[in-house]
Amino acid sequence: MTKALNFARTIRDPIYDEIRMTEIENKIIDTPIFQRLRWISQLSGVRQVYPSAIHSRFTHSVGVMHLAGKYAEEVFREDDDVVEKTQLARLAGLLHDIGHGPFSHTYDDVVFKRVYPNAPHGHDVHRDKMVNSEFLKPFIEEFIAPEELMKVWDGENYIMHPLIQGALGADRLDFMLRDSFFAGTLHFGIIAVNRIINNTTIQKHLRKDAIHYNWKCLDDIYSSLIGRFFEYKNVYFHKTARAADITIHEMLREACEPLNLIERTNDLAAYTYLNEYTLVGEIFSKDSDKLAKAKSLVKDLFDRRLYKAVWEKIIDESTAENLGVSVEDLCNITSQESFIKKIKSYTEEKNISLEFDMKIDSTYKLSTINEQEFQASNIYIYDPYEKIRPGSKSFTLNEALNTTSYITTFAGPRAYRSLFTLVRVYAHPNDAETIKKIWKKIRPKTLTKDKDVSLTSY
Repeated sequence: MTKALNFARTIRDPIYDEIRMTEIENKIIDTPIFQRLRWISQLSGVRQVYPSAIHSRFTHSVGVMHLAGKYAEEVFREDDDVVEKTQLARLAGLLHDIGHGPFSHTYDDVVFKRVYPNAPHGHDVHRDKMVNSEFLKPFIEEFIAPEELMKVWDGENYIMHPLIQGALGADRLDFMLRDSFFAGTLHFGIIAVNRIINNTTIQKHLRKDAIHYNWKCLDDIYSSLIGRFFEYKNVYFHKTARAADITIHEMLREACEPLNLIERTNDLAAYTYLNEYTLVGEIFSKDSDKLAKAKSLVKDLFDRRLYKAVWEKIIDESTAENLGVSVEDLCNITSQESFIKKIKSYTEEKNISLEFDMKIDSTYKLSTINEQEFQASNIYIYDPYEKIRPGSKSFTLNEALNTTSYITTFAGPRAYRSLFTLVRVYAHPNDAETIKKIWKKIRPKTLTKDKDVSLTSY
């Protein structure tokens, strides 16, 4: 039995210096269906705000493979089959994003929703189809059955799953490090990666094996989660980045039928060469009335002529729960009642014409720390010396934080961890200034001191 992975090739990487690959990884990376990830952006619309954030799903996937291997080497170091487990973890990291389509998550919202209407994340279902296809399965089977990879991704392998896709898994750690590096927001992406990984272990929680982080890393974990929160708020959910995503969403919607995107997504041979470059090239070059609107939207994207944020509000999850509605529904209701209907009423009364409909956009649920992520992935805090509470060694993150007085003094034991969603209303640039002027006249006096969201535009 081998005691170490046999590395066959090296990739230079700005985050980890060098990433080594085994022969099986090298074969998979060299397949056309994996090489397509070079032409799929990691951050899609974010490049409109942070111009250097043009890195790809390819580099992210290779980075996740690297960190997944580091995790596995640490967690399974005493096991006889540590090499095999490390290789499995690395392959799970390498292939976790293989299903992504052009413009990543926006493709999920438009195309994959039609291909897989019952799946919340269509690219994950497509990933499973791809690893079982003739394009990848023969290479994967040189080491393991594809089903073993799917057990990692879907959580059936409950020990390895959080190492890849947990709240501090290889996926999250890499995109925080990589995205902040390329966006120029390193101050949000400072993570003690080696310290966190080197203090990860398997311990018992309620008599069941589970992944634990040593309590002495609590500050490092807290700092990482706070940084991730600000990265989401300032980078991924920047209002202009989201405006670009709205344009991309509309472009894909207009192009879906004329370019047969559903059929080409289902046909993996065609999907191999369906990427952002080929897709935009087709839209821009084809002389078709059916693509006229899509082409106009591509030009808007090229010219950075984007929708403008004209109103925004924070919706707290607890408010939605008290009203008995979903956060998404409350975002739509609040936007309509508090802003859109008032603008429309004024324009009708004054006979003012708006060219385009306003659009509502809401973010994922956010919080500085969401302990539910840890519990959902069976991740806990290990206190070998029982410093947190005598007689106990395994804790949920919530229990650990609530017994750490200097953390709770920042904003109370739960206030800083409540979930919220940021909802915005966007207007077409032809209408934006008119709508802003109307709102300045009619908004309730209690809102007169609200910030003008246009002032934070890039």
